[in-house]
Amino acid sequence: MSKPVLNVALVGYSFMGRAHSNAYRQVNHYFDLPFRVVPKVIVGRSEGPLKVAAELLGWEEYSTDMAAVLKRDDVHLIDVATPNDSHAPHSIAALKAGKHVLCEKPLGLNVKECKAMVAAADKAKTADGKPCRVGLWHNYRRAPAASTAASLIADGKLGEIRHVRAVYLQDWLLDDSCPATWRMMSKTCGSGAHGDLNAHLIDLTRFMTGLEFDSVVGLEQTFIKKRKNADGKGMLDVDVDDTLLFLAKLTNGAVASFEATRAAAGRKNHYCIEINGTKGSIVWNFERMNELEVYTVEDEPRHKGFRTVMCMDGSAHPYAGNYWPDGHVLGYEHCFINMLADFVKALASGDEFRPNFADGLANQEVLDASLASAKSGKWVTVARSQKLKPAKALKAVAGKSLL
Repeated sequence: MSKPVLNVALVGYSFMGRAHSNAYRQVNHYFDLPFRVVPKVIVGRSEGPLKVAAELLGWEEYSTDMAAVLKRDDVHLIDVATPNDSHAPHSIAALKAGKHVLCEKPLGLNVKECKAMVAAADKAKTADGKPCRVGLWHNYRRAPAASTAASLIADGKLGEIRHVRAVYLQDWLLDDSCPATWRMMSKTCGSGAHGDLNAHLIDLTRFMTGLEFDSVVGLEQTFIKKRKNADGKGMLDVDVDDTLLFLAKLTNGAVASFEATRAAAGRKNHYCIEINGTKGSIVWNFERMNELEVYTVEDEPRHKGFRTVMCMDGSAHPYAGNYWPDGHVLGYEHCFINMLADFVKALASGDEFRPNFADGLANQEVLDASLASAKSGKWVTVARSQKLKPAKALKAVAGKSLL
């Protein structure tokens, strides 16, 4: 029996558009889903490059008319993969049109925008009167090792969480050779390395530990305050951070430190989080994304120490069983495929999907409080306007491979 179709419209076709497109092309090959996911139409402003992107990335159609796409009955899901300043208007318009929505991170430019997006999601209904579903592309949650870490913590293997320390280091803005882009203007991105990189660290901390943020104190710096425009004409004043560091107090009394920078020489995408509890510790480094370092105080002294767990066994680690035999590594692209598969399953089952727009708002409340603290030099209480339950830690489901 043929499956019902889930037709997708993607808005944007740059870095994230490419990553999302790959997920839409691949997800049905690796997961047994309740819908046949179809990359239907890709949307952008410039017809020339848009046509090339549609052919290259595997979309059936392309359109420069977002309003017309939203009116189509044969489009069910809108994926917003555009610069940050358009996340809110595109997502809200899609929800008002009765579409399901996936949105890139950070959810919005600020807390005010995020609250409007949450409100729109809470009210939106599809054409047949069912609630519209939303998701936020914090894809790192869906790395098998990251999900395994969350399940270990949820099962109490680390005991009470005491410390979190997390860094996200890049170097592409180390000097002034990189021209100005939308990522260096607050009106289009909200903040610099903070919203781009600390957003991931905040979300993964909330996911792995199940804890929220009580208060923060931050320090920011913009090292290069003027950059050449991309067209070579004139200079742009950079008004966002090149780096932002902050300390945090979490809801159970744990303490945490976060560092995001795009000026760390030699670091291309160094994303590492360590979590210490009363019974043990975990370390996950995205540059070795299939590995999880685990320490437990319960080991006998003869072999006590950090051990490296290879998270590629489909009987023990989430998602791994949908791809290759144990020992064959997964990559960055698989995180997107895994997240999309979970979202599609949730559409059919009605089960909760996380991270959703409420998670995006919770993350943004931490981002905004840290920015405010960096400007004032004082501790700032995180708003925490919602009461969110921790997301369920995902565990392995054996026998799901289509191979």
